[in-house]
Amino acid sequence: MKARDRLLAQEVPVIITNIMVGVGTIGLPSRLAKTAGADGIIAFIAGVAILVLATVLITVLVRRFPNQGIADYSTLLIGKIPGFIFNLLYGVFMISLIATMVRMFSEVTKFFLLQRTPLEVIMISMLFASSLLARNGLQPIARACQILLYLFALPLLAVPFFIPIFDPNEFLPLFQTDFATMAYATFTAMFALAGIEVMLVIGPHFDKPEKLVRSSVLSVLAVSVFIGILVALAFGSLSVNQVAKLTDPLFEMIKYIPVPFGLFERVDIFFYNIWIAATYSSIVIGLFAVSHHLGETFKLNTGKGLVFPCAAASYFLALIPAHEADLSRYANVLVAAWIGLVFGIVPLFLILSLFRKPKQQKNQNKRSLKKKANPG
Repeated sequence: MKARDRLLAQEVPVIITNIMVGVGTIGLPSRLAKTAGADGIIAFIAGVAILVLATVLITVLVRRFPNQGIADYSTLLIGKIPGFIFNLLYGVFMISLIATMVRMFSEVTKFFLLQRTPLEVIMISMLFASSLLARNGLQPIARACQILLYLFALPLLAVPFFIPIFDPNEFLPLFQTDFATMAYATFTAMFALAGIEVMLVIGPHFDKPEKLVRSSVLSVLAVSVFIGILVALAFGSLSVNQVAKLTDPLFEMIKYIPVPFGLFERVDIFFYNIWIAATYSSIVIGLFAVSHHLGETFKLNTGKGLVFPCAAASYFLALIPAHEADLSRYANVLVAAWIGLVFGIVPLFLILSLFRKPKQQKNQNKRSLKKKANPG
C-alpha cells in the first residue's frame, strides 16, 4: 500500500461524515412522513440502530484484515473464482449507488436552480468534477473533506430560528403504523444514511486499525444525530402532513428563516450550496472506492485509470430510470442489495475468517512459535 494513501485515525470521522451526509439527506423527512407519518421519527431511530450494527460488522471484518481490501481477502475466504465474481458484483453495486446519487442530485438541481439545463449536462458536470479529485488519491480527498466538514455544521446555526414555530405535538400520536410499513420506513432511513460500506475498501488504509470500530461507531452516531435534528425540525416546523407532500422539505423549511436586516434575499440558496458540497464529497469518495476496489480486483498497480470509466458507467446507469417512480424502484433494489451485503456477505466473511486466518496473522503465529522454540 502506498505511503501517501495511509490515513490518520482522526480522519475516519471525516470520511464517514462526508459519505453519509449526501443527496439522500434532503428528501429523507419527506419519505419518512409519507411512509410512516409521525412514526417516521421512530423509524429513523430504528434505522440508526441497525446502521450502528452494520458499522460494527463491517469494521470488525476490516480489522481482521488490516492491510488488505475486500478484493484481496474475499478470494482467500471463498475461493478465487467465487471471490472474483463477488468483487465484480460489489463493483457494480457501488457504481449503481453513485448513479443513484448523481441522478437524484441532478433532479433536485434542475427543479430548484437549473430549470432550462438538460439533466445530462448536470450529471456530466458533477461526475467530471468528482472524477478529477478522485483520481488524486485518498489523502487529497481526505483534506478536501476536512474543509467541507466545517460547512456541514452551519445548518445547526439556524436551529434557534425554528424554536418559535416548532410544535412538538406534530410527533403525536406515536406507534400508529403497522409493522410492515414501519420496517419499510426503517430501511428507507437506513439506506439514506448508508455509506459505511465503503470502509470495506478504504478501511485498510487507516494507520490504527485497532481504533477503527470505536471511531466509526461514534462517527455514525454523530452524523445520525445531526440528520435527526434536521428531520425533527422539518416535522415540528412544517407539520408531518405538509412534509409528506413536499419533495425536498428541508429547502422549503429554510425559506422561513428570518434573516436580520434583509442581508440575503434567498437564504435557502446558501444552504443549497452546502448540500451540493456534501453530495460532491459523497460522489468523490464513491468513485475512489469503486475504482480502487476494481483496481485491486484486476491486480492493477493503481485504480486511478478506472475513475473515468466508472464515472461513465455511473452516467449511463443514471439515465435508465425514466422518471421519479422508476428511480424509487431502482433505489429499492439497491436497498435489498445493501442488506444482503451487510447482513449476509459480511457476517459470512467474518465466520469464514475464524477458520481461514489472514496471511499476516499466520506468519506472526509462526514467528512467535519459533521464538518459543528457540528462546536463545
